[in-house]
Amino acid sequence: MNLVKTSILSAIATLSRIITGFVINKIAAVYIGPSGLAYIGQFQNFINLALSLSGNALSTAITKYTAEYQDSKAEKHRIWSAALKVTSPSWILVSLLTFIFAGYLSVFLFDNDKYSYIIRIFSLSIPIYLFNGLILAILNGHRSVKKYIAINIISSFIGLSAVSLFTIFFALDGALVAYILGQFIVLIIAFSYVRHENWLKLENFRKKCSSTEVRKIISFAIITFTTVTASSVMLLSVRTYLTETFSSDVAGYWQGVWSISQISLTLITTSLSTYLLPTLSAIKEKIHISNELKKSYQLMMPVAIAISLLAYILREPIILILFTEQFMPMKDLFAWQFIGNIIKVAAWLLGYLIVAKAMVKTVVSTEIIFAILFIVLTKILTDHLGFIGVTHAYALNALLHLIAMMIIYHRNFQDTYKG
Repeated sequence: MNLVKTSILSAIATLSRIITGFVINKIAAVYIGPSGLAYIGQFQNFINLALSLSGNALSTAITKYTAEYQDSKAEKHRIWSAALKVTSPSWILVSLLTFIFAGYLSVFLFDNDKYSYIIRIFSLSIPIYLFNGLILAILNGHRSVKKYIAINIISSFIGLSAVSLFTIFFALDGALVAYILGQFIVLIIAFSYVRHENWLKLENFRKKCSSTEVRKIISFAIITFTTVTASSVMLLSVRTYLTETFSSDVAGYWQGVWSISQISLTLITTSLSTYLLPTLSAIKEKIHISNELKKSYQLMMPVAIAISLLAYILREPIILILFTEQFMPMKDLFAWQFIGNIIKVAAWLLGYLIVAKAMVKTVVSTEIIFAILFIVLTKILTDHLGFIGVTHAYALNALLHLIAMMIIYHRNFQDTYKG
């Protein structure tokens, strides 16, 4: 399946995700306000961090090597078995620690311990999250795009129903519980789609694997682990800083524009992860790499610019439609946030090549550096510009990231791909 067809299917899936995301934001804005929206953001980032530590970071590695060993069942099965071997002790440890320290985590995330029961529920559901990630990663690696996207579409709308109903009836408590409950629903949907697949046999995940497979999958998973961990810590830190420096409502305004920003970016990221990552993983010749990147830029950059420009022009009606009048102060955050988005897409296209070629040290170092830099820039620029400085920091950080990606690309891929 080529980039255009994949992008069309991805656009349909992304449209459903955008619609559900917007409706969820609206309901959260009406029933729990800016501070509640900020707390939901905290919980989502904590979930991502905990799952990354539990082994969910292996999903991208599974996608890469499933695609790379498309014609070798034995190699694929050894990789899958290695992934389970690595994941099992990780999720048990993270689940146990999360359950034990639920009270402390509740205070850190929500400023009180009343939500410790939700943290404990999440700790027990971690295996469900991981199994869902495994199924989707294998489907993506096999390039079963239709099934992969169908699961995402159905899951989005069922998730919308759960979060909406629970938020309306139980406010913030309900919203937090619904994010966990949705994973059980996703599991049922995903299993219904793959239950007849030949690869879905227990024996395929219990093959003997050597230290070679384990090292291979861990070395690549380090990339995803670092990306997710750095991003989660970064967002938790920035949101906490905004709450402590300004207020939880200000953190909620930023969470609102961040949500719109990230939802708009999913149109690009879904296509990239679904098509570009496995494609670049398989390409060896420099000329073919350049051609794929050129096609990706020609298709994705106009989309990114159009979405960003439209969001800025319609920012006030967007706020009123998706949130409430109470969120109107966030209109000042749109300009630099979406300028940052355009720059970020340009950097990501090169970044996916670096990820696909498993340049572990490069990816890890850049993810950590630019996560820290965003936190530092946020503190510096908000001190001088007020809370709007957080979006200036985002755009400046994206520009510096793009420059770094261009330098890395020219050094490693411009003349001859070095492997």
